[in-house]
Amino acid sequence: MSSDQLWVVGVQADSASADERARLARAVERQLGGQSQWILLSTCHRVELYGFGTMPDVETSSRVETGEEAVRHLMRVAAGLESTIVGEDEILHQVRDALKQAHASRALDRRLQRLFETAIAAGRRARAGRTASSGSLAQQAVAWLERRSTLAGRTVLVVGAGRMGSSLAHCARLAGAKLTIASRDAIRAHRLAQVYGGRGIDLASGAELAPRSVAVAVALAGPWHELHAVSGELPPIADISAPAAIPAGVRARLNGGFLGIDDLYERPKPIPGGYIDDAVRVVATKTGEYVRWLSRG
Repeated sequence: MSSDQLWVVGVQADSASADERARLARAVERQLGGQSQWILLSTCHRVELYGFGTMPDVETSSRVETGEEAVRHLMRVAAGLESTIVGEDEILHQVRDALKQAHASRALDRRLQRLFETAIAAGRRARAGRTASSGSLAQQAVAWLERRSTLAGRTVLVVGAGRMGSSLAHCARLAGAKLTIASRDAIRAHRLAQVYGGRGIDLASGAELAPRSVAVAVALAGPWHELHAVSGELPPIADISAPAAIPAGVRARLNGGFLGIDDLYERPKPIPGGYIDDAVRVVATKTGEYVRWLSRG
């Protein structure tokens, strides 16, 4: 393959489980090193590596696209057209974070930098005229919890104080819940909880509180090992971590009271009115813009 040929190799939730995607991400990260011609994009439902030159040694089930199709694919991803929830905002943050992390760790090929900058611009422009949204993954997860128990006026435990944890907390508070935020960093949990008039605790304390909560919403990087020690009956748990933070043995005890990230993969309807047509036009424009720039060298 020519060193001037862009490629993307990756998997998503329709072909690989959250655990399989996490293994692929780790395998790619081990090969990254100081590689200037690769950028890894790892999101809730996909793991994709974009690059020029030699592709990494990864599993054969991974999908590969090259050239203009690879460019178009990233533009569609950034615009939210490949998301479970069309037009959702989290994916744009993740594309931006992928570029930021690549910059922080190594020198970056200018072609990849321009590719991701163009994709971010496409994502912003696609959303500029949006008047409606079908909701975020956090909204979908909290809605699932609400269908199982009334949240208003009752304690909901949110586990994780990052961006997705903050989204879960916001959605649960809109549902009228009383919030407790648990995190590996109890200080960070306390800061987030203050926003919603709740309290912040560490993960061990969160595990103790879980059986006394009406629902648990989780967005955590890494397993919630402390939950293994809980022997009592647990409430419904929505875990939008990728891979799941709730240990497999705990999930097995929930008897249908568990929602994982891959359970949210099926695209909901209705989708935002008019959004797709506008976003497709933006994708075409930005794809052409980048391809022309690349051809000029």
